[in-house]
Amino acid sequence: MRSSRPRLFRSSLFAAVFPLLLAAPSAHAADPISIGFFSHLSGNFAEYGASFKNAVELYLDQVKAQGGIEGRPVNLIVEDDRNSPQEAASVARKIAGTKGVVLAIGSWSTTASVAAAPVFIEARIPQISPTSSHPDFTKQSNYLFRQNNTDDVLAQYNADTIQKKLKANTVVIPYSQDDWGVYTGKATAAAIEKAGGKVLLLESVMPNAKDFRPFVSKIKSLKPEGVFLALPYQEASIFIQQLRQAGVTIPVGGGIPLTSPKFVELSGKAAEGVVLHTIFFAQDPSKKAFTDAYKAKYGKLPDQFAALAYDAAGVGVAAIRRVVKSGKPLTGEAVRNELANGPAYEGVTGTTKYENGNVKKAPTFITVRNGEFALFQ
Repeated sequence: MRSSRPRLFRSSLFAAVFPLLLAAPSAHAADPISIGFFSHLSGNFAEYGASFKNAVELYLDQVKAQGGIEGRPVNLIVEDDRNSPQEAASVARKIAGTKGVVLAIGSWSTTASVAAAPVFIEARIPQISPTSSHPDFTKQSNYLFRQNNTDDVLAQYNADTIQKKLKANTVVIPYSQDDWGVYTGKATAAAIEKAGGKVLLLESVMPNAKDFRPFVSKIKSLKPEGVFLALPYQEASIFIQQLRQAGVTIPVGGGIPLTSPKFVELSGKAAEGVVLHTIFFAQDPSKKAFTDAYKAKYGKLPDQFAALAYDAAGVGVAAIRRVVKSGKPLTGEAVRNELANGPAYEGVTGTTKYENGNVKKAPTFITVRNGEFALFQ
């Protein structure tokens, strides 16, 4: 008679292993998905970085409340690059070296974004900058994406701001001495002159400058019809205060850095009447759900920078979700492919459909009225 022990052993072994086989996919499905985030959260212009961080965390909180990405938890890695290219490269290495990272969001400036890019390119992790606008950023690799218009597109919107909205055809342009400012100043001047205007003065401003009286004296002698500020909010607020204190009342327009509420706060009454363009306006009824959620969490209205970061998180998570649902291995390369080739994403700043990592979004013109941003009419 044959012993039944081997059969019993095999049955017992199967009974022990079968639950583990069933559990294996579930355990894999529960593996956390890591997303890196970096921007300047301290130092000059930290308000921009705070808007970024707030919005990304808000979006991922909503994802977590819905059970994660196809049941998988999301882990956000937050780093402060201090708006420094050296620090941006350093935190990029830290993010790329973290297990499970398949997407990086950052940074604010073109300079910091470009410095971090080689690290993510080498690691095959896609990088989405919410606001990097210099055309050269995405030319480095097909792993680089942006949410904002490129500076050549924005230059035309800048020209429209000062010429079409403020009716100024002779213009002075102070610009910040950095990658963004140099390109923006020159490209805006070219767009103004192409449209028949004349740029009487195009001059750089050093970071952290506080005395603009010599520049204001030049403006008074040149007698332009308007001023376009290609500056961050800190320098721009001091500039416009000194301009108005000198009795210069000509119209002033500005680029997207001035859409931060911090510009109005720091400028005070001097900001009244300044005209800007944006691709997000919090008072737009169609943005109510995002605006209300942001205000409920942070006690203030979101600005354009928050909206761009929110959409960067949204389009990134949508790409990750498609990879997970497809059953393919979740890698940075797979997420990159979905970002580049996936369907259009409808966000709070408009439609994101990447072409060579770039987007094009229509502007909304706003003005400062009674100490607040309002639609320009």
